[in-house]
Amino acid sequence: MWPFSAGYPEQSIESIHEEYDYIVVGGGTAGCALANRLSTPPDVRVLLVERGPVADTWASRVPLFSSDFASDGTRTIKRTSVPQKELIGKDGQRGTRVVETYTGAVIGGTSRINQMLYTRGLPAEYDEWESRAGATGWGWDGVKDLFLKSERADVEVQGVHAQDGEWQNRTHAEFYFRGFGEAVEAAKELGLPYIPDVNSPTHPPFGCARLHFTIDRDDHRHSAYHAFLPKDIALSRKDRLHVCTNTIVERLETERAKNGELVITGVVLGPTVEGMKTVKRRSVRVRKEVVLCAGPFGSPQILMLSGIGPAEHLKDIGITVVSDLPAVGANLQDHFGVSVGFNISMRDSLLSLETRPWVFFIELIRYLVWGTGLLLVPVLQLAVFTHSKLLDDKGLPTRTDKAFDNKLPDIEIMPMAYESADFPRTGISIPRTEGTYSFLNVLLAPRSRGTVRLSSPDPRAPLVIDPAFLSNPADFVPLRAALRLSLRLRDKMRAHGYAMKDATVPKSERDEDLDDWIRRANRTTYHYTSTCRMGRRDDAEWEGGAVVDERLRVHGVRGLRIADSSVFPWVPRTHTQAPSVMVAEKCAEMILGGL
Repeated sequence: MWPFSAGYPEQSIESIHEEYDYIVVGGGTAGCALANRLSTPPDVRVLLVERGPVADTWASRVPLFSSDFASDGTRTIKRTSVPQKELIGKDGQRGTRVVETYTGAVIGGTSRINQMLYTRGLPAEYDEWESRAGATGWGWDGVKDLFLKSERADVEVQGVHAQDGEWQNRTHAEFYFRGFGEAVEAAKELGLPYIPDVNSPTHPPFGCARLHFTIDRDDHRHSAYHAFLPKDIALSRKDRLHVCTNTIVERLETERAKNGELVITGVVLGPTVEGMKTVKRRSVRVRKEVVLCAGPFGSPQILMLSGIGPAEHLKDIGITVVSDLPAVGANLQDHFGVSVGFNISMRDSLLSLETRPWVFFIELIRYLVWGTGLLLVPVLQLAVFTHSKLLDDKGLPTRTDKAFDNKLPDIEIMPMAYESADFPRTGISIPRTEGTYSFLNVLLAPRSRGTVRLSSPDPRAPLVIDPAFLSNPADFVPLRAALRLSLRLRDKMRAHGYAMKDATVPKSERDEDLDDWIRRANRTTYHYTSTCRMGRRDDAEWEGGAVVDERLRVHGVRGLRIADSSVFPWVPRTHTQAPSVMVAEKCAEMILGGL
């Protein structure tokens, strides 16, 4: 930044106006996109409230430095779950393991710290939203153009990829580490075809594919902040878009209309950190609508703090109930992951950056001088996916003729030239005397559902989060299949001459040994969803039904919508970043269209 150039136009609680047309709560992945779209008309006034800072530094754009959920806390919120009844902790006991959840706390949210993966999922995913959840207008035909609206891909394919949007994504032409290419060849030999474009709407529900990443033409991270609310846009709209950072919404303000309808009239703001004596709480009125984009933990938290949620829980906490909405904070889902690990050559592993200082120094010089090298390489580059019913009892894909009956994958295997287990909490780690390589086996369609609850009426008090991993026994079946497929990939890679020694793998492939491993060597993948799910209010399939309708309006409340991953009817069988922005695009389209 030049010495006399204008900085990012951040606002404080004291400097914002008394009233706005729209208030967007949460400047994360979806919130940045929504604030951009709502502030496009010149005659509107939009307030974006974000609990974190802007924090735009050079390191925050370098993929390897910035892909860090477990960071120092300046850009993230860490929330620890309750002990998980079905997981085994470091002490070897079931029910002692906790899970640390991380979400972004910065403009751009989790898109500033994630693995930058851009995948949309197959059309059948969204067709199920419409047919099964009753979300009219959310089938593939209703959302595909919304993915394209924001996209600026490195290639243009009619109806598949666009180049007119703000959000850059691309794929790497070559794998950086040999192990990725070996995994592709192994998958192909097993009968899982190579998919040229992971975002093609016509590819089968089984195969292997290079991943797409939200990176720019210089291989730097291109988050929702960089795409939708960079400094030039924020400055050009500073008269109609106010970005209020380091601020939380403590609760929504409501009143009853003459007909008894609950109406949102504004928000109560406070400092992110309690004890900032120079910052006072204040109320801000809204003329049209408040939209919650605070994420799968923040959005239900704000609703419950405002008296909107499961009545019995709110009464227990001491909050006056204004709307009994049982699905608020229910139906929490995540893509549960299980790791198997191997030792490989150090030169073919990311671990070399940690254990060999000269390697890190060389790569740093390559980046600083030539803008190339390992620091710009995404950790995850490849996905192998299928439906577990297409695999036989040895994990071999011998039933792919049944793909017509199973249009969506339910397992994904992610090769990684690094450790993928949650070592600090599981105690399971690959020996680091050699290079490390792992397969993260991901459950794409979990049956288990958890909850988010308040611990106190204090908006800064920790939440009570229970992912309830493996609470539904049906989740073990596809995970066993994924582990067996991983071991078949290992076998093929070895047969091709790729040296990989078993390090952290199950004792055997018997169901009981696989189940024990699933309970031990697991982790979150940070894909939290569905705590304010969209659908019919009386949907008996899901606890409490739903929170928002197909227009993202909170059931029974006027002037309030939600637009983030919390509204997904269930966790989608894909990575959640791109669908979150699609939801924001859909929300903006409906609001500006008067729907």
